[in-house]
Amino acid sequence: MSIKQNIKDVMYCGLEKIVDGYNLAYDKFPGTTKFLSTLAGTLGGDYIAKKFTQGENITWRDVAFTTFAAAYQSVLYPKFIDLTNYLVEKPFIKKAYKKLHISKEWAKTIVIGVAFFLPNMAYWGLLSAKNRTPITMKGAGKAAESIAIGSIPYLGVDYLVTNKLDKRYCQPVWAAAEVAYNTFLAAVAYMAK
Repeated sequence: MSIKQNIKDVMYCGLEKIVDGYNLAYDKFPGTTKFLSTLAGTLGGDYIAKKFTQGENITWRDVAFTTFAAAYQSVLYPKFIDLTNYLVEKPFIKKAYKKLHISKEWAKTIVIGVAFFLPNMAYWGLLSAKNRTPITMKGAGKAAESIAIGSIPYLGVDYLVTNKLDKRYCQPVWAAAEVAYNTFLAAVAYMAK
């Protein structure tokens, strides 16, 4: 057996154990598991953004704000999958995506991305308050533009979550995507220095 195959087997076994542990925790404590999964993404993403793009350490104030955000996200975000499934069945939306020759799967992906816009703007406001940045119309416009651009890399993740995965896995998948996206942005910022 090759080293490459051994590494692959160990990684598969490790991933299987993580999923089994997650399923066990989710079955016993679904709310807590969703919250902790979301917290890992929001806190991890905030840490990476602050540490590697701004050179700052995370503070207890950051943790408090991020924990609050994770609490509402862990409750609200899975409901967006249900909302998306409901909306794509509405006749006027179904007619629109069929007329545009978009599959139902991609329509769900687009709808959930659009549905996330307002909560993401609210999150921007929360982050602005956390960072003591004034909330202005100009800032809101830049935030809206950044959110729109930032939603593009999430299309693949949203496609998986709305079409391929059980809803119980949406929180850890979104959390991993948030950490990965912030890591990518931090790497780009670091290389641009």
